[in-house]
Amino acid sequence: MDPSVGGRLADHGRGFTAVDGAGALPVGIVSEAFATRMWPDRDPIGRRVQHRFNDTPTWVTIVGVAEETRMTRMTGDNPNVLFVPLAQSGAPEGPVLVVKGAGGAPPLTAVQAAVRALDSRVAVGRVTTLEAVVAGAVAEPLRLRFFLTVLGALALVIGAVGIYSVVSYSVTRRRAEFGVRLALGAAPRRIRSEVVRSGLTPVALGVVAGLGGTLALGSTVSRFLYGVEPIDMVSLAVAAAALLAAGLLAAAVPGLRAGRTDPVTALRAD
Repeated sequence: MDPSVGGRLADHGRGFTAVDGAGALPVGIVSEAFATRMWPDRDPIGRRVQHRFNDTPTWVTIVGVAEETRMTRMTGDNPNVLFVPLAQSGAPEGPVLVVKGAGGAPPLTAVQAAVRALDSRVAVGRVTTLEAVVAGAVAEPLRLRFFLTVLGALALVIGAVGIYSVVSYSVTRRRAEFGVRLALGAAPRRIRSEVVRSGLTPVALGVVAGLGGTLALGSTVSRFLYGVEPIDMVSLAVAAAALLAAGLLAAAVPGLRAGRTDPVTALRAD
């Protein structure tokens, strides 16, 4: 809950007016998430809830529903938010002033000077830009994304090396077989395609299983994301293509070597 005046009305109820002072009937405005969770399929206007903004239980009457706003963090589920008039909140904190410039963000020094010009006795706690607030809020997710990207790239390289090693070992063991088949007239292209297909099959199965798990867990992952859809088909397609390309490259090198097997040398070695 947030003891502040804010939020645009979601075309339901009314906003705060001058009559909602300290001695008036306590009123409040709830967020859309609050209204949906508390009174599903019912009209929240006129209902009463209790808050403890000033450590004293106070019952307020809901007079409006505000549009959903990120109040505490950029990611995760929206919390239940209750807005009350500042005069009725009893909050010791001062109000938050949001300034919007005509050509962009005004200089911070200009904002401080404007406040001093209005009333030199007003103490300004902190002046910052909205971009700085958002950057600070998403700093930790960005660091996590960097480390996850590094770990993902490392896992991709290790997986490609593993596929290459397994396919290469298989080609080495089947060297005599490939030599006999080539000596009997088998096409090198057929042997190459067989080796690549055997190495790429488990990769394709893994990609299908991974996509299925991603689609199944999309709703769970969404609470850790900001500005990104949990089921982003473009991202999923790029990731699947990268995995398949890495598997294809890892299997293609031993496949080329298998297709170039010299029958005489292979049979003489055995």
